[in-house]
Amino acid sequence: MYAFQTAGSEPNPHALAALVKASEQHAIVASRDIVDVRGVKLWAQGQAVSATLHQRLIDRRLQNPLEVCLMAEGGVTPFSLLSDLGEFIDSSSPIASIIRPWASVLLEQMQHIPLHSVAQLMLTASLATRPATLPHALAAMALAGAMVASRQGSPQDIRLAMLGGLLHDIGEVYIHPQYLDYGQPLDLMGHKHLVIHPRVGQMLLSTLTDYPAVLSRAVGEHHERLDRSGYPARLEGDEVSTLGRVLAVTEVTLGIMRWPNAPLTRASFALRVVPGEFDPAWASFVWDAAREADEDPCATANTIDLYQQLADIDQQLVQAQHLGQELHEQGRTLPVINVVTQAMQRLDRLRVAWNALGLWRVSAGDAPQAERFELELAHAELRQRMRSVQRECLLVSDRLGEAEKFRVAPLWKGLMAGRD
Repeated sequence: MYAFQTAGSEPNPHALAALVKASEQHAIVASRDIVDVRGVKLWAQGQAVSATLHQRLIDRRLQNPLEVCLMAEGGVTPFSLLSDLGEFIDSSSPIASIIRPWASVLLEQMQHIPLHSVAQLMLTASLATRPATLPHALAAMALAGAMVASRQGSPQDIRLAMLGGLLHDIGEVYIHPQYLDYGQPLDLMGHKHLVIHPRVGQMLLSTLTDYPAVLSRAVGEHHERLDRSGYPARLEGDEVSTLGRVLAVTEVTLGIMRWPNAPLTRASFALRVVPGEFDPAWASFVWDAAREADEDPCATANTIDLYQQLADIDQQLVQAQHLGQELHEQGRTLPVINVVTQAMQRLDRLRVAWNALGLWRVSAGDAPQAERFELELAHAELRQRMRSVQRECLLVSDRLGEAEKFRVAPLWKGLMAGRD
């Protein structure tokens, strides 16, 4: 679908557009001649990138990947990153407050982190097209580094964790921008595009840089979950590397920081709501930070409505499980059985989470505010997990025939019944 350019292929159109856009703000020049597969020189070494380059490269297959033919002389640099990291540590961000005990370690290691020219180029392109990506990358770099430093990691391990945080979303440069608005729900097509960005980032780093394999592997794993509910490879347990587990906790924690009300409490809840998703060795860093932060959350929704909505979720899970069991027993073809089995496994995990929460032992009117806030969190997190199961069913069933799709369709439709 989307990939970075390899030798003998055309440049990725979204990455090319981002690089041209970045050239309007920062100096980007050709570090070597850009030549097509027929030997025709399209752009000379030392020539500054401009909109003309975009026209020259349309439908042209190149001898060398475009990323290794260009160099950013400005934009994101080791010096700017060190300065930005210092400013972030001194900021009022909830993440800054919990990584501050390791500030001196992070700033010291930042001075020894090698920023490969390809990584620098693509970070600069990302900054120019989506400015919010750099603060996210900086926060991820700081959080991942602090997590490893808190467990007495070696300087090399801390630097790898920081690099992983900085580069974990670098594959997004190769995705159509319309699928990168995390504030909007994605349809199936959007999800198909988005789920490949970890793999694209992994391939980019492993193919075009000299970074260690453990780093590129972890970048490819930052959306994986230990219970096989993640993407893009649905890895399980020990299949996810240590650094991949660190980045998974980092990604989820930062994804919740946009919430103004008790963000650390929300992140802690998200990391423990479904047992087995995240490695507790690393999630505990956020759990402990949330307890020490002593946030004062307040419920914002009608408690009675939340009780009803959570009860609706419970009923939908039961119905989906029953339907899944029926489809499994009726399945006559292996693909149908595979779809239903995978869905049932995910639903079983959600039922375990539901039973473990224990939030429904008192009447709505008697619920204290802290419990009402947890009701809100449970509603949001369980709904998000159910959407994930629905998307997964749709993705897997996309390979089925029309008759088989019709047979399993009630399973995912039932998941999203009721109101949000």
